[in-house]
Amino acid sequence: MERRMSFMTQMEVGEAITAKRAVILPTGATEAHGPHMPTDTDTHQADHIAGLLAERIDALVAPPVAYGISKTFEYFPGTISLSIPTYQAMLFEVGAALVRQGFEHLIILNGNRPNGTANDAVARHLVDELDASHNFKVSAVSYWEPAAAKINALRKSVPGGMGHGCEFEASFQLATRPNVVKMERLAGAYYGPVGWDLVAPTNPTRTYSRRPRPEAGHAAIFGDPTLASAEAGEVFIDTVVDALAETFNALQASYEERK
Repeated sequence: MERRMSFMTQMEVGEAITAKRAVILPTGATEAHGPHMPTDTDTHQADHIAGLLAERIDALVAPPVAYGISKTFEYFPGTISLSIPTYQAMLFEVGAALVRQGFEHLIILNGNRPNGTANDAVARHLVDELDASHNFKVSAVSYWEPAAAKINALRKSVPGGMGHGCEFEASFQLATRPNVVKMERLAGAYYGPVGWDLVAPTNPTRTYSRRPRPEAGHAAIFGDPTLASAEAGEVFIDTVVDALAETFNALQASYEERK
């Protein structure tokens, strides 16, 4: 069964809507990920997880959003960032188009950390603007969040070692497309643990400061990619998909019980 809207006809998409299948919208980024990883890392990972999740929850996958909030790395070559208002306006229009054509569950599956809070606001905005005329729900989640505790227990790096171009992301890339990863180019690059982490328990306060610059020797890495491996990546991916499937199956079950 085809699940990617990009490869489906309009009639096939219409049939999926009639069957009340959810649609997953991956949100990624195009940005520097160190000397060892490609600039589409976040988009690829969100889209890859979306495809696996769609199989588990009988959903469709919309074409991924490849540009996100990447201002953190805009001084580095390869980064193409949208401003927060532009990103949110674009995401709202995409989400609204899916809702208006009849999808009753939109899952915004994020792969770029700075998109996360913006996606939450868009999800709320969609409901506020459209629920008078459409019956639907919107879920917004970064793909690693439901599995965070389990991924944290599997890690080799210290807290702060899983952030950006790190053990987690490099392992993911090594597991799924090792041909685009250039670990040897890490030699001489500046990186290490940072004050935040994708999966480790941290203080919920978010503090933003001056952005990294290549002329200061920053390698556009937050964390430690040297501990990455394809084997770990496979485990991380399986753990992530299991947790997401459990989350959305439980959500659907709770809605069925209310009917």
